[in-house]
Amino acid sequence: MPVEVCSYRLTLRGKPAGTHVLKTEGRGRHTQLEGRAQFQGPLGLATVQQRSRCHAQRHFSLRFREETQERNEQRVFDVTFDNQQGLVTATKGAKDVARMPYLRPYRDPLSILHELRSLGEVELARLPMLGKDVTVQFVGEHDLDTALGKKRARVYLLHPGQSVVYVDVAAPHTILKLTQRLPDGHLDALLVKVGSEPSLEPFEESGGAEKSGKSGKRRSRRRRPRRRRKS
Repeated sequence: MPVEVCSYRLTLRGKPAGTHVLKTEGRGRHTQLEGRAQFQGPLGLATVQQRSRCHAQRHFSLRFREETQERNEQRVFDVTFDNQQGLVTATKGAKDVARMPYLRPYRDPLSILHELRSLGEVELARLPMLGKDVTVQFVGEHDLDTALGKKRARVYLLHPGQSVVYVDVAAPHTILKLTQRLPDGHLDALLVKVGSEPSLEPFEESGGAEKSGKSGKRRSRRRRPRRRRKS
């Protein structure tokens, strides 16, 4: 399947605050998601890239990675959800590693957004995340003016945080707008363009495999020993 590419404009209190691009690719039983936010103006200069691999229908996360680049500092947060071993491993560097039991079908920030697109008019949903659950409340429908014209959107309120997500009623149920509450005001992400691209770089369940395109392992070829001729 081609990759869906949704581009958003960020504003804080009505002033330009950057851009956000969200990419979605179906890979059979799994969905791969990538989000890249570039902040500017009132939010300072920073880039946050998130990647997720989750179950296509049930939306639980298999792996999540977030990289933040701010000035000369880079921070990485990587989580692997291993349901076979019953273990969740979170890393913030080579020496900062935490492990915990895999007790529930945890979501990550990107897989939750993807799940909202298929939630419909469910009045209340509780989605498990590490450290907290996210409660999603359907509050009705709303007409929204976008760069793609007027759209009818389902509106969801998320707790904690009181973020508001507007999802297009019409298929493929694109996220039209996302509003987050910040100490300095409301940060709005408004859809400005929908495009596509051929494919995403594979993002596997554990680190080190995505660069090769498949397993990241190369089979070594061994030469067969030559048979000695009998004299």
